[in-house]
Amino acid sequence: SSGINAEYGSVERTHQMQQVLSIMSKTTMSNITLFGGDTNLRDGEVSRIPLMDSFDDVWEVMGRESSTRYTWDTSVNKNLQVKFKSKLRFDRLILRASPYLRPRSFTLVGKTALVSCDMYPSDHWGILAHFDIS
Repeated sequence: SSGINAEYGSVERTHQMQQVLSIMSKTTMSNITLFGGDTNLRDGEVSRIPLMDSFDDVWEVMGRESSTRYTWDTSVNKNLQVKFKSKLRFDRLILRASPYLRPRSFTLVGKTALVSCDMYPSDHWGILAHFDIS
């Protein structure tokens, strides 16, 4: 049934992110440690990941702007041609707090359709972040 598959997906996503954070937590504080990618995590799943409290979500650090929240938005992006409308924050930048790296900006890119094919570069918006390094 799809309910079983959905629950398995949730368990697997949270397990994979816990593994990533475990690896990141083993680096020394003198290292800059940043992870970014399409995690497919739902917001409710993030709170079930024990190590997440030890890391910074760059979107949250930068003020949780509503205009940059959703990296997957089928109400605007028609690349997948799905019949439903959904907005989710699948893509994330996770930073291990460091005295050497501070987020300066966070924005979404790829939100303009390509003229040659009238499609977006991806079914997800890209993340562009700038950091101050000291």
